[in-house]
Amino acid sequence: MRLRNFLGVVGVKNRSARWALVAAVAYAIALVLVAFWPTPVDAEAGPWLFAFIEQLHRIGVPQWFGYGEIEFGANILYFMPLGLLASWWLRWPWLAVLCGLAVSGMIETGQLLLLPDRVPSARDLVANTLGTGLGALVFMLCRGWLRRRARQGAAR
Repeated sequence: MRLRNFLGVVGVKNRSARWALVAAVAYAIALVLVAFWPTPVDAEAGPWLFAFIEQLHRIGVPQWFGYGEIEFGANILYFMPLGLLASWWLRWPWLAVLCGLAVSGMIETGQLLLLPDRVPSARDLVANTLGTGLGALVFMLCRGWLRRRARQGAAR
C-alpha cells in the first residue's frame, strides 16, 4: 500500500496533515532511538566535545559553561519539534507541554529501570519540558502570524 493511500485510510486527508504525520513518525523514531540507546549517544563525541569547550573558553566563553550546559541546550532543541507537532495536533499548546513532560518522564523512568549505562536526571526532565514549551510557543507565534496574514488578505 502506498504511503499516500495509507494516510488516507487513517484519516489524514490534506497535504499539510500528511507531512506533519510523516514528520511526527520520523521524529518519534529518532526520539526513541536516542532516548533508549543502551549507552549515551554522545559518548563517541566526548573528546571532540571537550576540545570544543576548551576552545570556547579560550575565546572568552565563561569557565562555568561546559558539557552540562551544552547537553541542556541540546535537550531543549531536541524536544522543540515535539512541542510544535503536539501543539499542531492537539490544538492546545499547554496540553502539548504536558505531553512533553509526560514523554520526558517516561524516558527518564525507562532509562532508570532499563538502561544501567544511562543516567536519568531531573535536569533532563526540565530541559525536555522547556524544549517542548518553546516548540509550543513557536507554534503559537506561527499560528498567530498566519491568522493575521489571512485576515489581512481577506480584508483586501
